[in-house]
Amino acid sequence: MAVLAASICTRGGKPLLSRQFRDLSKDRITALLANLPSLISNSSSQHTSVEDEHVRYVYQPLEEFYVVLITNKTSNILQDIDTLHLFVSTVSNMLRNIDDNEIFDNSFEIISAFDEIINLGYKENLTLSQIETFLQMDSHEEKIQEIIERNKELEATEERKRRAKEIQRKELAKRNLETIPSYDSFQTQQSQSYQPSYNPPVIESQQQPRSSLSSKPISARGGLQLGKKTGRPGNQTESAQPLLTNQQPIFQHAQASHSQPTSYPVSQSATPVPSAPKVPNNGILITINEKITASLSREGSIESSEIKGDLQLRINNPEYSNSKILLKTAEKSKNVQYKTHPKVDRNLFTSANTIGLKDKNSAFPSNDNALGVLRWRVVGKQEDTALVPLVLTAWVSMGDSGLANVTLEYDLTPEFVSNILSNNTNSIDDVKILVPIASADVNLTQGDDVSYEVTEEGVLFTIASITGENPNGSFEFTIPANDEDAVFPIQLQFEVNNTNGTESDTVFGKVQVIDVVSNDEDEKSLPFDLHLNISSEGYDVN
Repeated sequence: MAVLAASICTRGGKPLLSRQFRDLSKDRITALLANLPSLISNSSSQHTSVEDEHVRYVYQPLEEFYVVLITNKTSNILQDIDTLHLFVSTVSNMLRNIDDNEIFDNSFEIISAFDEIINLGYKENLTLSQIETFLQMDSHEEKIQEIIERNKELEATEERKRRAKEIQRKELAKRNLETIPSYDSFQTQQSQSYQPSYNPPVIESQQQPRSSLSSKPISARGGLQLGKKTGRPGNQTESAQPLLTNQQPIFQHAQASHSQPTSYPVSQSATPVPSAPKVPNNGILITINEKITASLSREGSIESSEIKGDLQLRINNPEYSNSKILLKTAEKSKNVQYKTHPKVDRNLFTSANTIGLKDKNSAFPSNDNALGVLRWRVVGKQEDTALVPLVLTAWVSMGDSGLANVTLEYDLTPEFVSNILSNNTNSIDDVKILVPIASADVNLTQGDDVSYEVTEEGVLFTIASITGENPNGSFEFTIPANDEDAVFPIQLQFEVNNTNGTESDTVFGKVQVIDVVSNDEDEKSLPFDLHLNISSEGYDVN
């Protein structure tokens, strides 16, 4: 058979839409369709097909319209009717309402469907579901390209944030250097205030130099570079400093205490934070470090997430220096990017997931210094909780007296509880939450196991412990604020440390230590310890 044209027209023969599959002009199609109503009225047959001296019309009513196939008179009428039914089913599925406006709005899609059914005048062997699939034009390569572009945008956003923080840090350091007088200028000012014929007396200064943040104005929108974690509230010693390493809190409150809060003066000297104690090494120590960067919305959704990790090797026994590490890593479909040390055999790692040196005659250093042998990076998708341990939802309502009533709800993600807490430690301790409003009028109205302190950067809340058995909770407080946006951005800081002997569990980067063996033919297993350190870096709620 040969289909000359497929059309949709009114009962009076006015064409609304037509697709020619042979060389027919617009005027010719208009004249043929205008002749259709008279042929139908003069026909005494009950069939839905009529003929004139040149062509055959195969039609089917569609409410107030006709779907018409114009064919030559020698075509197979049974095939024409089957093709017409496929045309009508396709048009019915594409239109919500059968009217001229709906047909005009979907004219491009209807013509595309006609082209899928008929090719050069002949029907393709297609079903209705196949036509719908072709019209969707779904491409796997397009989806992959969209994911790559989205990851590039996230990386560019994180790079802009990092550079902005670096510029802010440099400006702050420059401002502090300008505000603190040097020793030479101080000595010159002291010598000019006395006559040269007298020896100047020794004067003891009663005021210590200001801390690096003392000249910074309090801002409700200021940021904070979170430091290392401290001990539990109430158990801090001189060696365990608060989260803000360059200043002391000006106000501190514990939920368990019933006494009235007491104000303290800001310390004028910055006490350096002692470095973390070195993990004992019994011969071979493998340390897995991962830093989590995440951006959350105040509604609790995940906007972006990223993991950067490394595997460090420490050997203090020369007998174990000629060794290699057997690992289990993620599949290629997990989008985890791995990078080995230049001296590590990359081909061996790619083929067998083994960390070994390129030079078979050399060995790892045995001076008990940490050597990074593997790095990895993975970027999470939007709304994906696989790389986010903790989700914070903020509920803020403004009162008439200029106070904001804030409820912070926290939840450990199921992936973090099942993959990390259940295999390493049953809780995450000392979770720090910074609200960037520095006011002593904060009032913690509800929250078990929560304490807070007021610093120049804002109010710092501490959740003593979040366990895997009870992975969620909330606390409520009131704080002076001009509007809801003044409460944000909220910053979080947490850290998970665990040393579990020779047992290894998969972390966010899907790196699992299987064994450490000697680098010889015997491949004898060597004793080793494993240390896991997971911490936050740039974990914000906006």
